[in-house]
Amino acid sequence: MSRLARSLVVLLTAAVCAASGIAAVAVASPMPLPPPPQTPHDKAAIEPLAADQAQFFCRKTVEPGVKAFEKLVLNHYKGTGSDGDMRGCDVGGSSEHKDGRAWDWGVDHRNAKQRADGKSLLKWLFATDKNGNKDAMFRRLGLMYVIWNKRIWGGWSQSWQPYSCSGVTLCHVNHIHFSFGWAGAEKKTSFWTDRVSRQVEPPLPHLSKLHAHRSLKVTAKSGSTNAMWLFKGHDTYRVVATGVLHHGGKVVADARCAKTADGWQPAGGGGGNFGGGDGGVSIGGDQLQSWGEQWVPVHDSGNGCNTKTHAYRLVMAPAASTTVVGELSGDTADTGSVHLGFTRTG
Repeated sequence: MSRLARSLVVLLTAAVCAASGIAAVAVASPMPLPPPPQTPHDKAAIEPLAADQAQFFCRKTVEPGVKAFEKLVLNHYKGTGSDGDMRGCDVGGSSEHKDGRAWDWGVDHRNAKQRADGKSLLKWLFATDKNGNKDAMFRRLGLMYVIWNKRIWGGWSQSWQPYSCSGVTLCHVNHIHFSFGWAGAEKKTSFWTDRVSRQVEPPLPHLSKLHAHRSLKVTAKSGSTNAMWLFKGHDTYRVVATGVLHHGGKVVADARCAKTADGWQPAGGGGGNFGGGDGGVSIGGDQLQSWGEQWVPVHDSGNGCNTKTHAYRLVMAPAASTTVVGELSGDTADTGSVHLGFTRTG
């Protein structure tokens, strides 16, 4: 075809589009993704996906693993910025921003260059390494979940899921949110140390001094209370639980037993779950049950229940250091509370 003929074809095409009311639109090629950060590890050993560790307390400093990740990303993707890490405890809702384990990277999904930067990093985080480890960098960094442009990827689903939200910021359209488990937040994972990390609990002091005493109060309204200290593995502790739950102005349960048509009965099995079912309290959930200890009423009124003082004792020695969470089960219309006292005895 001659150059003149090619020109006539172009003019004829334009004339047809104009006559039919169709606008001629230039289709832009998608922006290529920039190269990702350097991948530092080739070993087969790797962390499992981080457990879901929700905000436990409030802090005023960013954890070192979060700061190091922020620095790595901003140094590699020039021209991008941070949208913040810490959040005040007076702001509503639960968030890892409040205990120093979250960072917002200011890449806007509506901006072509920033969208390419974000996709580059996410592709790197979720890539399979040469040893066949899926989501390798995500795991080595100890990340729990990522949110961007109305979607969330968490270890619990291992896939992108819709994120219920409204607005550009709350839907994370203008930034990517990263939340870390405690191992990643404290910079103890293999990305930084070259050693696979176990799960790390919140950095809390141990109740380790002999005869030291701590207490928790769990109310029916709150449902749960987190201790600001840890049990130390292999130490021995005495726990005393007192208090009752009311329903309709009547006592219906205590820490161990519930009032039934046949009288007071243990509301749960033995072991660590003292309560459950129709009222009651557990400490640490299944973790305490696995220690295989038994609760004993301070005064036995029958069936292992204490209808006189509603006090129960337990001596236990956890196999490993662990957090302490008091959880109260029961009806939403229940009132009352249970007091938990802890003393290190050996």
